[in-house]
Formats: sequence, structure tokens, C-alpha cells
Amino acid sequence: MKRLVVCLLSVPVLAFSALALPGDAIAETWKLAPGETKTYYDADFTRVDQSTGLIVTRIAEGKANGPYKNWPASKGPILVFALDCAADKWMDLGMDFDGTKGLPKGWRKEAKIEDISGAVGKAGKLVCETKDTLPKVELP
Repeated sequence: MKRLVVCLLSVPVLAFSALALPGDAIAETWKLAPGETKTYYDADFTRVDQSTGLIVTRIAEGKANGPYKNWPASKGPILVFALDCAADKWMDLGMDFDGTKGLPKGWRKEAKIEDISGAVGKAGKLVCETKDTLPKVELP
């Protein structure tokens, strides 16, 4: 019963974190993508948009310990994507160097590009395979 309560309470927290203002502390759990040696995805950031079914995620190369202020600029940017798993397409939502970038206005209307694995790699494949277990939230 306690697990159910925690699960139910965590959904609004994740929804709120999607709308958090720059500078707010947001949990980050950078996990190594399966079969990769230096590409990580942020498990706490990855979620499904309720209205479209698109998965929003971010990946980065380098060292797997956030927060952003500790992510070395020499390691490159953190890349933000929306994935349409059913169509095997992805949308480029931009780069983030310090964690202040939110979802751009009109992000759902970005052009979709073929081959999720080609852009997001094995992390994209993993989040598509686990789509049903990801938090579903109403994104801005």
C-alpha cells in the first residue's frame, strides 16, 4: 500500500519538475545507455507527454554525475529530444549546457526525423521499449 501511495504522489512531482523554473533543483539520474561506453540518458527527465504520447528525454556524453553546474563544458552539451516511438522518428528540441533550458514553445510541431537510434542511440531504443513504465505527465 505504501508503494502505491508513493507512486501516486510521484506523478504530480514529476509533472511539476517539467515546469520548474531555471535554477530550481531537479533530480537527475544519469544512466549509461545499454551497450554504450560514454553516452548517458537522464532517467528522471525522461517522461511521456499525455496529450501526444511523445517521449521527452535528454542524453549527454561524458561523466554521469549532474547537476548541470558540474557537467564540464568540454564534455559537450546535453541534447534534448522528443521521440515518436511508433513511427521511429525523433524531434530535435535543442542543446542545454547548464540546465536552464526548458521545452521550447511549440515543441510538438517540430519536424520529425527518421531513425531514433541514429540520433539518440541505444538510449532512445531503451526508452521506447520501456515507454509503458515511464511517467505520463501533461507537458507545457
